[in-house]
Amino acid sequence: MISRNLKILLFTAVILLFGVRYNTAEAIPEIMAQSYIVIDSDSGRIIGSGNPNEKLPIASTTKILTTILAIENIDDVEKKIEVPAACTGIEGSSIYLKPRQKVLIKDLLYGTMLRSGNDAAETLAAYAGRNSEDGFVGMMNEKAAELGAYDSNFVNSHGLNDENHYSTAYDLALISRHAMHNYMFKEISSTEKYNAQSMNTVFLNKNKVVHQYKYGNGIKIGYTKAAGRCLVASAEKDGTEIIVVVLNDNSWFQDSYKIFDWAFENYKSYQITESGQFAGNTSDGRPVFISDGFSYLLTEEEKEKVRFESKITAPHIINKDNKAVCGVYNVYLGNEVIHTGGLVTENK
Repeated sequence: MISRNLKILLFTAVILLFGVRYNTAEAIPEIMAQSYIVIDSDSGRIIGSGNPNEKLPIASTTKILTTILAIENIDDVEKKIEVPAACTGIEGSSIYLKPRQKVLIKDLLYGTMLRSGNDAAETLAAYAGRNSEDGFVGMMNEKAAELGAYDSNFVNSHGLNDENHYSTAYDLALISRHAMHNYMFKEISSTEKYNAQSMNTVFLNKNKVVHQYKYGNGIKIGYTKAAGRCLVASAEKDGTEIIVVVLNDNSWFQDSYKIFDWAFENYKSYQITESGQFAGNTSDGRPVFISDGFSYLLTEEEKEKVRFESKITAPHIINKDNKAVCGVYNVYLGNEVIHTGGLVTENK
């Protein structure tokens, strides 16, 4: 009977975390930024913002997108490439590349992120975009749209001022969250000092977050007169990683540290479901399991408001792991669905 194939299950094992009442989170500290946002790197939950969708110049935080795109589109970062003459002598921050100089791509990545080299960014863009019909800038805008950064427009790889080059705190958070999920990008971003062997020089990271803040692990600063002081910062404590974006903020580092302290004091990332977790049985007795893990940033008070419901159906579609799909589950925070995932069973 279909009625037996459709079940509503409450996962008390998951809810055991959520039985005690606590005080609400303290208000987010006041900061000086024209625009800002605070998100959970894992789930993407926004826990604080101010004018997050205002379109603004973003200076060298542009290079976050430049670097992750280069990483994703270059197969061998240990390869040496020749620096085009057109990529040298660019105004602003530089790693002082010379025309036809042979440089490791890996060193260019570090030079772009740590020293904010406009010449390094342009060299990466020229190489990574060489096979694209629309060039690297076209790739940047395509990637931004793919990530949901719809209020952004890029016209260069470095972030020097142009009225048609802009983004938002929200969009930068989306791009940065994607980048920080890449192992190589995160390793570069968190590096305090790097020896660029092909250039016989050492790069010190301009991002003070990785030097000053106890839990700091990335990601990028930017400054022009038009943009003001812009910072995308990340910090990780006890498995909870927070990303803060502040745009046009004269107290950029101190404001980010205040927000990190507030976030870690009031929020914690909890594992709500785990891949392979038992979720019941089908009508013919086969065990049902959760297909994906999910964690979420919560206050102590919010924990009691989390609930889990699943709908087990007759097994039908076979997925890539040769498992039979047999329903879905929802995770709720109060009455809001915060995650939907799949249920699977063994394929007979």
